[in-house]
Amino acid sequence: MYVFATFDHSNYVELAITAVEMKGITKENILGVSMDKRGENMKLFDSIHSSDGLSLLDLPILIAALLCLAGSIYGFLLTWGPVLWGIIGIIVGFSLGLIIKLIINKKYNYNRVKKLKASEVVLIIECIETQAEMVKDLLWEHHALGVRKLNLN
Repeated sequence: MYVFATFDHSNYVELAITAVEMKGITKENILGVSMDKRGENMKLFDSIHSSDGLSLLDLPILIAALLCLAGSIYGFLLTWGPVLWGIIGIIVGFSLGLIIKLIINKKYNYNRVKKLKASEVVLIIECIETQAEMVKDLLWEHHALGVRKLNLN
């Protein structure tokens, strides 16, 4: 009988291993594997299949609409007319909003990368069938993210 458990990489893993060893399971029957994290940078534009929850175009479009409106209104008083000043407002507003949003996203990415959790650890414990439930309960008590029993018979 095998018991699999996943943990955040923390002191709880060591505490769980020690508790399982104290219940009579030897070190040779315990395997811990640390998982690698993907070191990929966040993408600027989301695709249809993956999204990080950040929109890049919401602020630029809002500022472009406001400056287009202002350019169209005050274009009646200026020499080039409302249409050209509306187009200038769209271009300037979108550019300004995009620069602001890129700065905000860069700061957010920096903070997000700094706060990333350490990788997960998978524990595999080989035990007899009568010990499996006790081991499972011990792992849950030590803050396992998930626990599963596997019987190969």
